[in-house]
Amino acid sequence: MADLSSDPKALSGRTGFPRMNRHDLMTALATRWRMVPVLIALALIWTYFSWANPLFISPRNLSNLSLQIVVTAIVALGLMFVLVIGEIDLSVAASGAVSAAISAGLAVNAGVDIGIAILVGLGVGAGIGALQGVIVTWFRAPAFIVTLGMSLILQGILLDLLPEGTNLISLVGTPLGKIATLYLSPGMGIALLVAMTALYGFLSWQSWRANHQQALGGSLLREVLLPTAAIAIAGAAAVAVFNAYRGVPGLVAFLLVLLAAFSYVTTQTRFGLYLYAVGANAEAARRAGISVPLVRIAAFTLTGLFAALGGMIAAGRVLGVSPDSADTTLLLEAIAAAVIGGVSLFGGRGSVWAALIGALVIGSVSNGMLLINASTQTRLEVQGAILTLAVVLDALLSRRGGAR
Repeated sequence: MADLSSDPKALSGRTGFPRMNRHDLMTALATRWRMVPVLIALALIWTYFSWANPLFISPRNLSNLSLQIVVTAIVALGLMFVLVIGEIDLSVAASGAVSAAISAGLAVNAGVDIGIAILVGLGVGAGIGALQGVIVTWFRAPAFIVTLGMSLILQGILLDLLPEGTNLISLVGTPLGKIATLYLSPGMGIALLVAMTALYGFLSWQSWRANHQQALGGSLLREVLLPTAAIAIAGAAAVAVFNAYRGVPGLVAFLLVLLAAFSYVTTQTRFGLYLYAVGANAEAARRAGISVPLVRIAAFTLTGLFAALGGMIAAGRVLGVSPDSADTTLLLEAIAAAVIGGVSLFGGRGSVWAALIGALVIGSVSNGMLLINASTQTRLEVQGAILTLAVVLDALLSRRGGAR
């Protein structure tokens, strides 16, 4: 977005503040301010449920809420990669379930070391994603149909992998089954906050410095200091709430580290640049020398990898793998989380942090409605309405904000 203050026509009277017209506002909401409407909506959701039931903002419930959204956020993070290139993957729930079944079967039934079993499961998920990427890329088949068909195949494979009769691989008493009970000590939680705030501040400063050296302008206060301070304050509040219960959940800490790592990958590396370039305009990316097929396959591979990771964490939380592990509810919630968080269905736009923010919205609505004893039909109607509004907003911003 251009610096409006450098345009005399954009100045308003004696104030010296930029006057933003409708197109400029739509462009800002479609790009750098994309999270603003989502954060406002999240604040309103929390305000309402806190008023309806004060238990909503209790440390215990907020800790449980954070654990509930981890799987959705991880799968949404994986979906972000294919959504950014303008594709879709409908097999993530089934892929995650099959990967979890293979890992659990190796660890529980075959006595394989848990670390090796997890690596095999992750490899299976990545392989499934890569296979779909090859089919979609080289045969130019619609990703919607390819991944839908793969989902059905994987659901059948899942039934083949589960023991006959019980259809359940129990994880009770196994290391994978204990992941949801791990919490950081108060000191470790504070150390994590300091490290992540410092990392964000450094990366923001690095980006600002690069723009400054290229004479692209930008305010150090607005682009580095204020966002870093906001993250530090919000993070300190979150750590205080977690420490008031049992500490920062280990899975939440893992999710934040994962998001930070891939935030760096998508914003500071050549692969991230290629990913968004392909999503914005594949033909222009090809002419610029980018290997579009390889980028597409890599995106599907990462989606499969995160689907496997989410499937294994989900199995650990419910202490087993069963046919229900391939429930499409996870798929729908993950897509909803990514879109609500700001990942465009039209490709070329989205942030890894969209997975976290969108999952928070979906999880907060679900959690809050359970606390106020809302009926199942009401929960489904509200979640569907939120997703529909998010898609409409995405289409509106893409069309009228010139973000595509």
